[in-house]
Amino acid sequence: MSEPTTPLPDVVAGAAELMRTCLACTGGDRVLVLTDRATRPLAEVIAAQAKTLTSVSVAVIPDVAAGYEAARHEIGRELDAHRPTVTVFAAADPGDLLAWDPTFWEHLERLGARHAHMPALDDIALGIGMAVDYTEVARFTLQVRDLLTGTRSARITSATGTDLSLTCAPERPWTPFTGLYQCGGQGGRLPQGEVFCTPLTADGILAVSVVGYPFNAESGLLAEPLLIEVADGSAVAFDHPDETLAVRLRTWLGEAPGGLRLGEFALGTNRSLPAITGNLLFDENVPGVHIAFGHPFPEYTGADWESPVHVDMVVERPSVHADGLTVLADGQYRTPSLPSRS
Repeated sequence: MSEPTTPLPDVVAGAAELMRTCLACTGGDRVLVLTDRATRPLAEVIAAQAKTLTSVSVAVIPDVAAGYEAARHEIGRELDAHRPTVTVFAAADPGDLLAWDPTFWEHLERLGARHAHMPALDDIALGIGMAVDYTEVARFTLQVRDLLTGTRSARITSATGTDLSLTCAPERPWTPFTGLYQCGGQGGRLPQGEVFCTPLTADGILAVSVVGYPFNAESGLLAEPLLIEVADGSAVAFDHPDETLAVRLRTWLGEAPGGLRLGEFALGTNRSLPAITGNLLFDENVPGVHIAFGHPFPEYTGADWESPVHVDMVVERPSVHADGLTVLADGQYRTPSLPSRS
């Protein structure tokens, strides 16, 4: 039997930031870490940091990919048994099924738990993605939100071939996801850091290097970008050397009501993340852009339509102009202090 390996310092630091800052864990909390066999070593690092603060339980659930219903049943059983005030889902969920299960979130709300959802956890996500100052991530995310609020038009370009013009409703909100879940009932993904809206319409070409769920686990970081033609706010053509990927994506979106509509325009705001990796749940927080087709999350964006699907697409090193103001240049925010509209 091999000796257990010592966690990397960044991974330990990331677990500490998760528990101390993102979830604001204190001595009065009851922490439950939900994991699977493959992810358990990282889950134990998280649990070890939580144990420096309060009592912790680690529950190993069945592999979600092998059978969602069995895993979901066990998750519910563990939640009822432990009645945690803080929960962490640190297990593989390649279809992102749990995140889209409203009964799971309703269960957490009934418990009043603060929740970190980490279904694609690896050393990079827990290390580079979490070993950062999330108070600063939150501050900068709100600053970007304030800058973009009221935007009427935006243009996204990239060296990979993106040239997309978007029309936005100035009265619609830009919603920040800061990565701080410090009050009962709050929860979301980690790593984190983004602001997003639903535009009214869009036209042009989108060149994406990462395709989201349910394609992400298989496709990862694309060697060549997938090109998507957008007209009047909807995807109308898909082109990629891997014709199978293009056809599968077109079919997945096209068979769902509203699936081809552009539902989300988002900017990643976690400036500590250096570059995209192929892991969507890391990459969508890297300074840059991700566009989603399908469900627009109207409860956040004010959109007046819905869809049963939602597929994120990450643009590598984009430039973004909002009402003529340069917000991002080649994947970098212009200055530590963003320019003002005034």
